[in-house]
Amino acid sequence: MPGGACGLPTTRFDHSLGRGTPVAAGSANAATAGFTLLEMVVVLSILGLVTALTAPAMLRGIDSWQRKAQFDALVEQVRGLPARARLDGRALRIDDALLASDATPLKAEAGWELVVVTPWTVRPNGVCDPGALDIGSVGGRTSRVRVDAPFCEPVLAEELAP
Repeated sequence: MPGGACGLPTTRFDHSLGRGTPVAAGSANAATAGFTLLEMVVVLSILGLVTALTAPAMLRGIDSWQRKAQFDALVEQVRGLPARARLDGRALRIDDALLASDATPLKAEAGWELVVVTPWTVRPNGVCDPGALDIGSVGGRTSRVRVDAPFCEPVLAEELAP
């Protein structure tokens, strides 16, 4: 039966550690406690390998998320065109010339390209003719967005090849 009287663990004195330093029975002394350098190197190597394998996928995911957020912001601008036409009290003719001007109602982040495939008009009362717009990002895909009448509702029509 391990332990001393009444089942309590026994304590012995290891005189190699100094004068009467108590060490629990069955435990390693202080000289062998802890991790070896080899164990630490192996663990750090495994952590480095896992990081090297997962980091690119995580960065791609973050980049994809940012592109999606910017795309959604552009779609929301298209959705807001009827309100802008009502506020200004004049019709908006959405075409490449308007998008190239300083007064463009659609503001894209740097690296994004907007091309009007089918021009459309938003009347002063907010009613919209049908049209289409290509939204593309540098290094990403180009998406064709169809603008449905009468409320300028943007609908993702198709993904185009980069």
